[in-house]
Amino acid sequence: SGGDLIFSFSFLKRGVKLQLLLPFPEPEFIERSVAPAQGDWRKQFFEIKSKLTQPALVMTDELGKSNRNPYEQCNLWLLYTALAYGPDKVRCICLWDGAGGDGAGGTQHMVDEVKKRTGQVVWLDTRKLWW
Repeated sequence: SGGDLIFSFSFLKRGVKLQLLLPFPEPEFIERSVAPAQGDWRKQFFEIKSKLTQPALVMTDELGKSNRNPYEQCNLWLLYTALAYGPDKVRCICLWDGAGGDGAGGTQHMVDEVKKRTGQVVWLDTRKLWW
């Protein structure tokens, strides 16, 4: 919830193809990643899902079980999927406060992994944005 949904709405509004790659089956994903957030994120998730042209993919269905942290594994899955289109086409646009306290598989992890492979990171610093 949060930046992911904001970007998803923006992409769909502009006609950009969107594919959801979920770290868990949908009910577990909603329970672990959407429901804990304040606000109307659950409704927003289902609105995004209703506009998709292809079904969401679930990591365990696509990659099988792993002993790795599921959020880290999902970050890598997202990144490798994007890299398959060519490293020169990959850009990581993150809406982030720059703090490393987001845990394993959080924004810091994704930024570090992208920098290792392409270096193409656009950071929208939430500390400097005016809401």
